[in-house]
Amino acid sequence: MDEKMEIRLVNPTEDGFLQKIDWNKAELEENVRSIVAAYQGLVYTEDTVSDAKNDRAALRKLLNEIEDRRKLVKKKCMEPYEVFESDLKDVTALIKEQISIIDGQVKEYENSVKEEKKARLQDVYTEAIGELAEVLPFERVFEAQYLNVSFKESKAATEIQEKIQRVKSDLAAIDALDSKYKLNAKDVYVRTLDMSQAMAENARLIKFEEQMEADRKRKAEEEERRRVEAEAGAKEAEERRRQEAERIAAERAEREKALAEQQAQEERASESGYNAPVPDKMADVQSEEPAEKPAEKEALPEEKKYKATFYAIGTLQQLKDLQEYMKEHNIQFGKAGK
Repeated sequence: MDEKMEIRLVNPTEDGFLQKIDWNKAELEENVRSIVAAYQGLVYTEDTVSDAKNDRAALRKLLNEIEDRRKLVKKKCMEPYEVFESDLKDVTALIKEQISIIDGQVKEYENSVKEEKKARLQDVYTEAIGELAEVLPFERVFEAQYLNVSFKESKAATEIQEKIQRVKSDLAAIDALDSKYKLNAKDVYVRTLDMSQAMAENARLIKFEEQMEADRKRKAEEEERRRVEAEAGAKEAEERRRQEAERIAAERAEREKALAEQQAQEERASESGYNAPVPDKMADVQSEEPAEKPAEKEALPEEKKYKATFYAIGTLQQLKDLQEYMKEHNIQFGKAGK
């Protein structure tokens, strides 16, 4: 630097700066020690808490007085420097202003160099990208660090070419998958440029389909089981109805047979004038009107009576006529079991 550009101190000279501040350290230290000694070893109790607070306040007051004096001395020492510093900033501002102008020109040049470098790298990209430009735009392979002066352009170009080639290889591998979900996997890859994520998506969808198919089979098997059970239940119900119908038919046939036998027996007895004894059961005749006791007649010698159980099958009128006939002839009748 030219000697005329140096800062020369006039007052004080470099040798005339305050080298040391002399003050009554020994005297002040001795006084402070004596004051502090008066409080050392004191133990305050619940009854002397107020004394402790007063002692603390007295010591804080002493400390503040000393600190205030120190700050005043510092201010006095700094006053000439602060004036010097302010004046010097007026001078350095002139230099900084020119630095800023030059810096702008340097940065403009550096930016133009970076733009040129970026344009050449984009040419490398255009030559290598082929049909993948829409899938893999330049911004996805470019990195800001490529424009640093310390990053060689040849290395940046190589990295761009390698990235493009890797994407082409990965997409070809996805296209070669024997999977209905390879388009889904490709979508994930195009979004992330991560082959592992693409394969994970393909595996996830395959597993999901398998689970859905398992659920479908389980539901179909459950429906088939319920259908078989329903058919079996229907067959069992039909078999019960058939057996019940057969039972009813058999009972009806048995009743009709018994009635025919009884009628034949009665006919034989009527022809011979003799009522053959029959099993001890009352006639089972359904009547819409309660049976009435026959009118009393002249007492006649009581003949031996028999019980007979039979069925009467006819129209309603025929059954009523039969009931009237039995009433007129003093034949007791009622429901079977009574």
